[in-house]
Amino acid sequence: MEEKYMVNDVLANVKAGLTNYQHAISESENMRIKADITTNEK
Repeated sequence: MEEKYMVNDVLANVKAGLTNYQHAISESENMRIKADITTNEK
């Protein structure tokens, strides 16, 4: 497998993970959990 395809695969997985976090944060109604998630990710 070429390096550029491997890099694209890694970046796609990172993007998917970040999208999942974004969705969890935006859907969270518990402000304490939302604050903990956002501060722990920095």
